[in-house]
Amino acid sequence: MSTANDTAWARYLAAKGITFDQPTYRVDAHELKAITQREPRLLAKFDTPAQLPQPLQSAGFTLLPVRNGQYQLVRGSLFVALPSCPTSNVFVPQLPFPLSTMGRGSGEMQYLDQAFNTGLLQHFLGLGPLFQTIRGREYTRPFTFHFAGQSIAVDAVQIEVDAGYESLHEVVLIEAKIGVPSHVNIRQLYYPYRHFSILVPHKRIRTVFLAYDIPSASFALHEFQFDDFHDPCSIRQTRCMIYRLAPMVHVRMYDLIDAQFQTTNTLVPQADDLNKVYECLIAVDAGLNRAKDLADYFVFDLRQSSYYREAAEYLGLITSSRQDGYQLTELGGTLLSGSALEQRRMLAQVVVNSWLFGELIQRFPAQQQFTDADLEAVIASVKTDRGMVRYSGTTVARRRRTIAAWIRWLAQEFGCFTVSPTGYALR
Repeated sequence: MSTANDTAWARYLAAKGITFDQPTYRVDAHELKAITQREPRLLAKFDTPAQLPQPLQSAGFTLLPVRNGQYQLVRGSLFVALPSCPTSNVFVPQLPFPLSTMGRGSGEMQYLDQAFNTGLLQHFLGLGPLFQTIRGREYTRPFTFHFAGQSIAVDAVQIEVDAGYESLHEVVLIEAKIGVPSHVNIRQLYYPYRHFSILVPHKRIRTVFLAYDIPSASFALHEFQFDDFHDPCSIRQTRCMIYRLAPMVHVRMYDLIDAQFQTTNTLVPQADDLNKVYECLIAVDAGLNRAKDLADYFVFDLRQSSYYREAAEYLGLITSSRQDGYQLTELGGTLLSGSALEQRRMLAQVVVNSWLFGELIQRFPAQQQFTDADLEAVIASVKTDRGMVRYSGTTVARRRRTIAAWIRWLAQEFGCFTVSPTGYALR
């Protein structure tokens, strides 16, 4: 299915008669909104190649902001792949005393603050004392760069730095995300880099991408540099490291069973990425409580956004109604406000205490193995309120892949399942 951005961009390109026979085109934000009836900030939102609107993907073009309210369509790509990183030993916070209020709140800021307060960020950077001096939005100073044979002039473009820190000789700029994306948009790193190079020319500007993975309670940090100051595509990763906050622990399945987490919702989720289930809670907590809101937040089509809403509902973390939209449950609010390690364990508990896992425990007691075919049989047995089969055909296999992904996570992080080429077993 097409996203709202795909449809809006197709409408704009048709109205303007753009056939991509030129290397670059100017786009006015007011005109873009008038033609598409959609906010330009949403139309310009793409963190990964998959989120780039389909008409631009097909033509091999990308969109660059160049002025406040002005963009430029340019032939070329501005994404860099994130390679795999080595994993350090479990990181021990470098704190003189436990921080009782650390971990409150939700979103990237919570994890950035944790990385800074525990000394993890300083350890990765190899720096002495750091002071946070930058956070939030501001407008760039004028600068020019080269891209795909074009000279691009930028002035007063709004940028957002998730966090910036200063040491005696360096300024560190952080772009942060929840989850582990395959790529990062180079513009999100390059524009702040150029802006602060102008503001602080006497200090070295360092650029770091931080990704926090909730299910494993781990930080992936990637440091990049630009070998050619005027060329964003000269980006190069100089180092990366994954820091785990907690080791794998061996927990029996029955030790995670708790009545306060039990749910009876017989929807079977299709949402492999538990990070996005968590982000769904963040969005709902921020007031994005309709399908269209979530689709815009994730840059998904409506069906795809509904999968993550269904998963959060299945786990008892949100409720949904036609009148009130999506709302956090008490359990969902508790998960959002927990510390990183509390969130990791609580995710395991809401998964294990959900309806389908209860069915697995009942059908296949501890140490008895079950297969993908058994999983599919359980899913195919689900009925609607009218007694009709809810899942059939290829839908059963897709839903089974989600449950299998969650089982592999439980096996890796908690050891309450074992996974083998022939199937799965409860422990």
